[in-house]
Amino acid sequence: MKKALLLSLVVCALGISHGTLNNTVLFDREIVRILDSHCVMCHAEKGPAFPLETYEQTWLQMHPIYLDVIARHMPPWPAVPGYGIFANDNALTLRENQFIVSWVEGLGPRNAGAVFSNTAAAGAEQPAEVRAHTDFGHWQFGEPQLTRPLAANTIEAGQANQIKRTPVDLGLTAPRWLRALEYMPGDYRVARAAVFTIQETGQWVGSWTPWYGYLSLPKGTAIRLPAGAHIMAEIYYKGGKERITDQGKLGLTFAPEPAPNAVSDIVLDAKAIAAGRGPAGRLRGAIRLTAETHIVALRTETAANLKSIEVFARKLDGGTEVLLYAKDFQPDWPTPYIYKDPVVLPSGAELTVTAYLANPDGPQAAAVRLTASVFHKAGAQPPR
Repeated sequence: MKKALLLSLVVCALGISHGTLNNTVLFDREIVRILDSHCVMCHAEKGPAFPLETYEQTWLQMHPIYLDVIARHMPPWPAVPGYGIFANDNALTLRENQFIVSWVEGLGPRNAGAVFSNTAAAGAEQPAEVRAHTDFGHWQFGEPQLTRPLAANTIEAGQANQIKRTPVDLGLTAPRWLRALEYMPGDYRVARAAVFTIQETGQWVGSWTPWYGYLSLPKGTAIRLPAGAHIMAEIYYKGGKERITDQGKLGLTFAPEPAPNAVSDIVLDAKAIAAGRGPAGRLRGAIRLTAETHIVALRTETAANLKSIEVFARKLDGGTEVLLYAKDFQPDWPTPYIYKDPVVLPSGAELTVTAYLANPDGPQAAAVRLTASVFHKAGAQPPR
């Protein structure tokens, strides 16, 4: 009996070892690339979430990672694939999802046998450790032409998540044409997101998230900043275990001369549909475009009780193009949807936003606001 039990244990152990060795997904190869592309902007020693830089750190968290990936909870990106191609898309691809699932189910192998060790034989060269890496304190878009510090914000230990709003005086004595805007937090441990608008007009000029920290406008386009303009910074903070003072920096890059195509905002408010004219809990708004319109980015102001939002265009020929479908919003991670290439809509198209509430019988949102950053070719008339 004892011999049979011992033989059974040996066979089981060999089976586990065999499965692990034959797993072709390795931390030192596939997993570290995924961490570099999607995770360590937050999951770092000096970031807002627990670190996932080393093999040991990631292995200990592999089951929570597995569950978050399956549930699409992480990385935070609400846009559903297949509806728009976005430059700041942080979602995992299907292949990356499969890599993570395979790695976890294969017991998380590090590499193909050249296991890193802190103890090398005398005279032998110590193998380099493979780890994920991110560069905090580095301008992603390049050195800006103008930098301005923000007012310092102090986040007390254990404080609940909060939003701090502060104006930034740009010191402009004449109008300038903004080509790019980037933000650099002072302390990445507490900063989760930031939204920037022109204080005098309310126009959106950029956002920051840990995975995509700038807005760069297409060639030949720019945002007009009037003389004396201020940028209103809206910073989203999370509480920490200690008292932290954060003072970020704003970087701006300008066009050398007035741009031929000025970027402006189109604002749509999706409001409740009259009773009996549609399903409960649906909000809708629409606008008719009176000129060819190039959409650079979309931004939604997520309301409480919001389940999903769909943005689409109906064209005069009857065709419909879905520009954005997003769901499972995380209010602590507000993000714009910046198109890789501007979406061109013909004159006469109807731009429509439809929002659905998670609980139609719960608190009703007065409106769900969609802001589209757009430009029109020089000489074209903007939508009314």
